[in-house]
Amino acid sequence: MMRKSFLKALGFIVVTLTVIALPAQTQLTNFRNVLKQNSTDIKDVIPIVNKENGNSVIFIADAKNVYGYKLNDQFQLIDKLASDTKKRKYKVFIGADIHDEDYRIFLSNPNKNKFTSINFSYSSKSTNHNEFELPLYEYFIQTISPANKLHFLTANKLSGELFLYNFDADGSPIKNKIDLESTLIAGKNGKAVRIANLLTTPDKINKFEKDVPNSIEAVSDKTKIYVRNNEIVITFDQNKEKTQVLTIDIETKKSSMKTFEKPLLNINSPRKKTNSFLYDKYIFEVAATKDIFSMQILNYNSGAFIKEYAVNKNETIAFKNTPIIQEGAVYNSYRELEKTKKFLRKITAENIGVSVIKVADDYLFTIGGYVKQARGGGGFMMGPGFGGIPIGGAGNVTFFFNPTMFAYNSFSSTKSTRIEGVFNDNFEHSPEKEVPENIFDKIDKHPTKSEVAKTIFKYKDFFIKGDMDTKTKTYYLTKFTQ
Repeated sequence: MMRKSFLKALGFIVVTLTVIALPAQTQLTNFRNVLKQNSTDIKDVIPIVNKENGNSVIFIADAKNVYGYKLNDQFQLIDKLASDTKKRKYKVFIGADIHDEDYRIFLSNPNKNKFTSINFSYSSKSTNHNEFELPLYEYFIQTISPANKLHFLTANKLSGELFLYNFDADGSPIKNKIDLESTLIAGKNGKAVRIANLLTTPDKINKFEKDVPNSIEAVSDKTKIYVRNNEIVITFDQNKEKTQVLTIDIETKKSSMKTFEKPLLNINSPRKKTNSFLYDKYIFEVAATKDIFSMQILNYNSGAFIKEYAVNKNETIAFKNTPIIQEGAVYNSYRELEKTKKFLRKITAENIGVSVIKVADDYLFTIGGYVKQARGGGGFMMGPGFGGIPIGGAGNVTFFFNPTMFAYNSFSSTKSTRIEGVFNDNFEHSPEKEVPENIFDKIDKHPTKSEVAKTIFKYKDFFIKGDMDTKTKTYYLTKFTQ
C-alpha cells in the first residue's frame, strides 16, 4: 500500500534475515569496494544497465573519484576500474551513455549549465574526461536514455526553441534543433504560453518509467515526461479543459501535438482540479470539484472513449478497494475518512493526480491529491541514497538519473489523500480483490545494511536494491519481484 508508516508501527518491519522466508527476494551478488583507497565518504551509487546484453556497472562515488564495478548478465563481477580525480564543481550525476563496452557517465554543476563526462574503457583499462557547457539562455530540462544512448533535452527561453543533444564516442555533444509545429500551447487560463517556458520553470520535470509505482506526490505534477519506444512524450495539464501532448521523435527530431478533452468540461469552478496519466496505450483523465469526481479512460492513439467512473459528494465511491486514506498529517500520520464529500474537499484543495500500474493481470489505480509542506526548501523529502544527489557536498536534490529511485523516495511523509482500486483488462472494477502490496513496501521490509550507498533500480522485469556493509566495504545487490 504506499510505504505506510502505520505498518511499521504494527511490526511488519520485523522480518527474518533469510532469503527462504521472503521468496520474493533473492541475493544476486556482493563485492568489496577494493578500489577505494581514500578516506572520504561515499556520496552516491549509480547503477548502469546495458539494455542490449544485460551487463551492468555499479558506479560508487566519493567526493574525489568514481569506482566502476562491471557485472555480467549473471551478476558476476568481471571487471573493475577507478576514475582519475574529478573536479569538485561537478556534483550531480545526470545520466550515462554506452558505446560498445565503454561506459560514460555524465555530471553537472549545481546550475546544470556546465557538464563533464567520465568514460570508463574496460578494454583499455583507462578513463578520460570531457567538459562542455550550454550556450547563454539555454536551459537544461531532462535526460532521456533509450537504447543505451543519452540525450539532453534543453530549451532557449528567448527564442522558444527546443533542442535535443546526443553524444559521440568521445563524449562530445551534438546539438539538434527540434522541429516544432508551434512554440505555443494553451496555458492555465486558455492564453497562449510558450512550451519552453513551461519546461523551464523552477519545478523540475519528472520522467516516468513504465511498471514502476508512483506516489500521488509525483503524478500530481502538471508536466510529465515519458519515453515510449523511440519517442519523448511530454504531457501538459496546466489547462483545465484539455491535456496537451507533445511527442518528439528521437531519431528525426520532428514533433507533433495532440489534445485530449478532460472530464467535467461543463463545470467552470476555481476549485476544479484536473490531471492525467499515460500508461501503455491509454491515457487516464481525472477532474474533480468539491461536488463531483470523474475519471475517463481514453485510447491514447485514437482518442476513443473507453470507460468512465464518476461519483458525487453524496454517494459512496463504488470503484475503490481501500478506505479513503489520509497520510502525512503532523499529529496523526494515518487516518481513514468515511465521507466522499471529505475526499472531494481534500483533493480539490490539493494537487490532484492519478497513477496507473499493471500488476499481474490487473490494473491498480491510485487517485488522490497532496499538499506541499515546507521542508527547508520544499518538495519531496529524499533519502540519502537517492540516485542523483549531488556528490561531494550538499546541494539541491535532482532526479535526472534514476526514475525508479525517485519514485521510491517520492512516497514521503508529505500530506496526501487517496483511494486505490483494482480493475481487470477491460477496466471493469474488481471489488472482491485486495490491493497488491507495493514493491517498495516489500523492499522496505528487507533489512538495510546501511543507508550509505543505498540505491534501487529496475532490471528487466524486476527490481534491485543495492546497499553496503560499511564495516567490510562490501556492496550487496538483492533482487525483488512483485
